[in-house]
Amino acid sequence: MPKVKFLGMRITENLSWHAPICCLCHSLSKTFFIIKSVKSTLSNHVLWNIYFACFHSRFRYGIMLGGEEGGWSKESIKALRIQKKVIRLITGINKYESCRQKFKENRILTVTSIYVLEVLCYIKKYKSDLKHNCEIHEYNTRSKCDFHTQSHNTSLLQNSALHMGVKLYVFHTVALG
Repeated sequence: MPKVKFLGMRITENLSWHAPICCLCHSLSKTFFIIKSVKSTLSNHVLWNIYFACFHSRFRYGIMLGGEEGGWSKESIKALRIQKKVIRLITGINKYESCRQKFKENRILTVTSIYVLEVLCYIKKYKSDLKHNCEIHEYNTRSKCDFHTQSHNTSLLQNSALHMGVKLYVFHTVALG
């Protein structure tokens, strides 16, 4: 399948997340090795700086291109495992211990949480461009004030950042308010 590199992201003709996540995992593995190599000589503060500069920033960049797959697909689990390895390495816990508490203590988002955050920020930023259901029809339904999502027959649209963002935005506004 032909791939094109655009702004540092590998994009396939069917827009699957597989090619970008493989490149991401390769890059993250290199960063893991760098952190592992310098761990004995640098302070934890510097290690965290390396993590956020080289690791966390790569997660955030282009995650919305993957759609729902970018947040919690089989491929994303590989990136999450590498992220956990780095967290365990920096915090000094063994590989069989849960690192959930370390994520909380250090206020670090997992790849899934980063996806949700990025999509919600995107919807918040562009919500003035989205239509509400009441602009599409005049029926008095309980979801008339929600954002309108297009009807679809494909998983590509269903897993898109826009469609998923609307669903997450509606869910979070109902849950929080």
